[in-house]
Amino acid sequence: MDHVDLGILRELDRDARISWRDLGEAVHLSPTSAADRVRRMEREGIIDGYSVRVDPAALGRTVRAVIDVSLGAGVQVDEFEERLAHREEVAFAAYVTGTADYSVIVECRGAEGLDAFVRWLRAEAGVSRTETKMLLRIVAD
Repeated sequence: MDHVDLGILRELDRDARISWRDLGEAVHLSPTSAADRVRRMEREGIIDGYSVRVDPAALGRTVRAVIDVSLGAGVQVDEFEERLAHREEVAFAAYVTGTADYSVIVECRGAEGLDAFVRWLRAEAGVSRTETKMLLRIVAD
């Protein structure tokens, strides 16, 4: 990887649908050379896929929160993770170090949706403790 590859990754992070021509211009390469570098990074696993960013508010999910979750005694981790993965509100979840077992980022339909999700965690998912922080503004993504 060199500074040109890093520039390509930066441009693709901003717009993964950028044309080869525009990508080449941005990093001072021909369109063919830019495409060749992208394909090489894909083959080497540096680029492992592309995704779509969806505005949660456009789907009615107007409340975002980070929930630190501690599991109750005897809860099966695999089962908890499976159940969590199937909830539409979950945007991100990670097993973490510290006082909580997991940090979960959710996108909910209003405060009522957040309340319902936290109640589900406690009543049906075997969670013993939660600490919820509503996100007011994203400052880096």
